[in-house]
Amino acid sequence: MSQDVDRMSVTLPPSLLAELDDVVADGEYDSRSEATRDALRAFVTEFNQQTGLSGSLSGTVVVLYEHDHSGVTEEMTELQHDFTETIIAVHHVHLGDHLCLESIAVDGTGERIEELLSRIRPLKGVHQVKLTVVEADR
Repeated sequence: MSQDVDRMSVTLPPSLLAELDDVVADGEYDSRSEATRDALRAFVTEFNQQTGLSGSLSGTVVVLYEHDHSGVTEEMTELQHDFTETIIAVHHVHLGDHLCLESIAVDGTGERIEELLSRIRPLKGVHQVKLTVVEADR
């Protein structure tokens, strides 16, 4: 790399590090650092697409979480009550002994949807939060 770089340390579970090493070994990347930089670019891009929301929006929030993590199931239920004007439907699926996937249909202001996302992301046990917005002629 010809540009200045900063170093950081990342703590990963062994299984995730093994998956990263498999990606590198498959030859797509020359190193863990290169693969991690690419993943971080994608994360920042996706995160930025889910912030600064405005106007009237419709879409789906998909949440992957460990249901047996202390309090997360209760928090997800509480959020449904706190956002009754925005959440129009919830579909809950058990993906295994410990993982759940919720598909949350939303319709409301971008600001309120962004507030919902910001309340879900920091919950302990949440693995992923993704928003997909669709164009809905009203």
